[in-house]
Amino acid sequence: MTNRPILCLLLAGCLIAGCKKNAAPPPEATPAARIATQVVVGPPVRSTLRDSTLMNAVTVFTNRESIRATVTGYVERTEVEVGTTVRAGQEVFVLQTREAAVLGEEILSDSSINITGIVPVTSRNSGIVTQLFYLDGDFVVEGDILAELTRPSALALKLYVPFERGDLVRPGKRVQVRLPDGRLLTGTVGQLLPSEDVSSQTTPYLVSLNTATYLPENLNLMVSVPGRVSGDALTVPVEAVQTNEVQTEFWVMQLVNDSLAVRRDVRPGMRSDSLIELVGTLLTIDDRVVLEGAYGLEDSSLVSVVAKL
Repeated sequence: MTNRPILCLLLAGCLIAGCKKNAAPPPEATPAARIATQVVVGPPVRSTLRDSTLMNAVTVFTNRESIRATVTGYVERTEVEVGTTVRAGQEVFVLQTREAAVLGEEILSDSSINITGIVPVTSRNSGIVTQLFYLDGDFVVEGDILAELTRPSALALKLYVPFERGDLVRPGKRVQVRLPDGRLLTGTVGQLLPSEDVSSQTTPYLVSLNTATYLPENLNLMVSVPGRVSGDALTVPVEAVQTNEVQTEFWVMQLVNDSLAVRRDVRPGMRSDSLIELVGTLLTIDDRVVLEGAYGLEDSSLVSVVAKL
């Protein structure tokens, strides 16, 4: 009677062990399916690229007129102010001679003396008054500069050319001028100025604008100077070219079939705002490369071609 519980426990253990042996093994894990990245593809194209260099420039007026006092005396009346547009021959100042100021109005009003002591000062050319140096009542000496007149037609740009890029600039070359508001103007390189900026090591050239435009003096501008021209460059959109963090390696992703993109190393050449030249590559215009969506793709990536991202 005392052995019956022990026998029951042994029997239960055997049943459990038998069940474990007959249990089905767990299913094996299936590998995760590769996810295709959506991309836009297209062929490289042959394009004409023009290399250009941006240089700094500032507006200057190359021709000014100094309006000078013709007698020694006092400024009786000022007819203009800064910003006034005057025409050739227009009266800009009225002076009273020193002798007339000493004699006084009572003596000068005597018709028998026939002396007024009032001398008008006129402008020889048309232009805009940019500076006034004397006001009503000021004492002036003959030859003093009363005002400065600037002619808008004398507007030019002083282009600062880095000394090492002097081969790009020559008199008569056409350049593109970008204004701060985004407008684009064309200009023509003129004479080389016989000086050099010591701090920036640049050589100044004068550039004349091909379109009559009024701009304030000392306005900072950017000038695009054209350089090399490649008339048959193999190009792709800029975003199609990938690079590493230190920009020592460059590549594009070529589509070898409908769903597999492989890496093709290239060397970037000339570049425009939207296109970049591919140099040192066996790619042709018959190949297909990833134009959009190449960022982050590894070599031999699975892709899905779409018309637009």
